[in-house]
Amino acid sequence: MFIALIWKFDFAPFMVLIIAILNDGTIMTISKDRVKPSPMPDSWKLKEIFATGVVLGSYMALMTVVFFWLIKDTDFFPDKFGVRSIRNSPGEMMAALYLQVSIISQALIFVTRSRSWSFVERPGLLLLGAFMIAQLVATFLAVYANWSFARINGMGWGWAGVIWLYTIVTYIPLDLLKFAIRYALSGKAWDNLLENKTAFTTKKDYGKEEREAQWAAAQRTLHGLQPPETSNVFNEKNSYRELSEIAEQAKRRAEVARLRELHTLKGHVESVVKLKGLDIDTIQQHYTV
Repeated sequence: MFIALIWKFDFAPFMVLIIAILNDGTIMTISKDRVKPSPMPDSWKLKEIFATGVVLGSYMALMTVVFFWLIKDTDFFPDKFGVRSIRNSPGEMMAALYLQVSIISQALIFVTRSRSWSFVERPGLLLLGAFMIAQLVATFLAVYANWSFARINGMGWGWAGVIWLYTIVTYIPLDLLKFAIRYALSGKAWDNLLENKTAFTTKKDYGKEEREAQWAAAQRTLHGLQPPETSNVFNEKNSYRELSEIAEQAKRRAEVARLRELHTLKGHVESVVKLKGLDIDTIQQHYTV
């Protein structure tokens, strides 16, 4: 839309159809994707989904506008990479714009499917294969297609390589934006400024140790682990009476176990079996207490 408003350049509807068909084929393979199960019950995070869609979509649209400006009004790519200028060839500009939009729109799948860096969580082979096939088709169309009805002319392999490089460079910030959105929506950014007052604290290293402990507790909760219970047994504030009670309780438990072993048949049998190294599951459990 911005390209049409600023440069009066209309993207061919047929090329939009090609992008939609290739995208749909790739998206269908998500059902067989290789993903990590969530450690906690999931729910629709509509606020995060909406914010992520708006921010990432705006960023990709901006990068497409910047790309078209570079090929239309500047000699950046010819000067830096030695490719010929295509500013006076609407058909080749159509091919370049089509390839850039096709690659970045499908590559977004790898950002949104992962909680961490997109290149750390390996996608399923079916999804990866579908992406590679779709983009190979898109690249060959941009390089060789000469369709007058779609107003597209092949631009050559030099420009195809430049567009792939540009797309990879502009792809990297997508992960950073994803992390920033999640951090902003979590409220931690505002807590550091308003409640924790990190900027004005007098704690050592701006309270780094405390924040690391909070992060560790949050990670244990995220992965379904119980937070470690802090034991105050050796705390200097504990009184001698409390320590004595703990020792007395342990002593009572040991005495109960000893009496059970001596005065019950079941306890005696289990004790003998344990001493002889036998498997108690192989013994008939017909004796009574």
